[in-house]
Amino acid sequence: MPLMDDNGQALNLGAYVEAVVPTAGGLAFATTEGQVAFGATPPRRIHDGGILCAAAFDGGIATGGDDGCVKLVKADGTVVDVAELPGKWIEKMAASDGGGIAFATGKTVHVARPVKGIFRTIAHEHTVQSLAFDPKGKRLAVAHYNGVSLWWVNSDASKPMVLGWKGAHTLVTWSPDGKFVMTAMQENALHGWRLADLADMRMGGYPSKTKSFAWVDKGRYLATSGAEAVVLWPFTDKNGPMGKSGLQRFGLGALCTAVAAHPKQGILAAGFADGAVLLYRTDDEMEVLVAGRTDEEVPVTAIAFSRDGKQLGFGREDGTGGLVELPG
Repeated sequence: MPLMDDNGQALNLGAYVEAVVPTAGGLAFATTEGQVAFGATPPRRIHDGGILCAAAFDGGIATGGDDGCVKLVKADGTVVDVAELPGKWIEKMAASDGGGIAFATGKTVHVARPVKGIFRTIAHEHTVQSLAFDPKGKRLAVAHYNGVSLWWVNSDASKPMVLGWKGAHTLVTWSPDGKFVMTAMQENALHGWRLADLADMRMGGYPSKTKSFAWVDKGRYLATSGAEAVVLWPFTDKNGPMGKSGLQRFGLGALCTAVAAHPKQGILAAGFADGAVLLYRTDDEMEVLVAGRTDEEVPVTAIAFSRDGKQLGFGREDGTGGLVELPG
């Protein structure tokens, strides 16, 4: 029996769920209709247009929209205007525990703080595809065509460290120990670099594009979407996945579309193209069905655990979703 049946609450957020992020008190959901909902509370319109990106920040949710606004919404309902760029679309976003929010409009990245506003603007040759802060919040990885640029956030340096590899890099993440930078590629593959010596690696064989990453079990594995099973890449030694194969784990025969990692345990959540959601535990490979496939097979677009790991939230293309209380 799915966990949703006994421990969950079905949600109808009314529009495509762009993001689910952990907050100080649980989980927040952001939709392409410019709305934010905390937990099972009714959605509240925050942007005049749609929300295009979001990130967990300062106990709340930071959002960027096609109205050119970046906002911070806290669980108590407080809305802080971080930045406004009239006529621009805020398309990509990342946030750090160190107090910074990075967001992109076209080829330009802006770095801001809620009170200070934009304090740094960085232009790139190509359109920005993805952003990620390192674990300490001091460096920013910017994915774009032909590689990744690494910038020191609080430096005025005009040139970044460039991790080069031909092709479009559509998603970027740092390993939790800060030793690797990994990207998803346009051509159904991953690429990565070990920063100590800039050795790089390519991992292919995906039937579809990877659109979601999650570092599981304190960074021992990088879980990825893009196949009909979750693909786990091992980072259990200094070489990471170099010379190793990805481990294909659990699935129901549909494409995996979104993944999330438990903040304290080796547990992974995955959403699929048919609307189903599963939990997987890395130590004993136990699987638990959270939600079954939907009648119309509506893909899961976003998924996340709460900060304490006691809740799991997910959303789908049609605005449906769920909020599940997890057993101890």
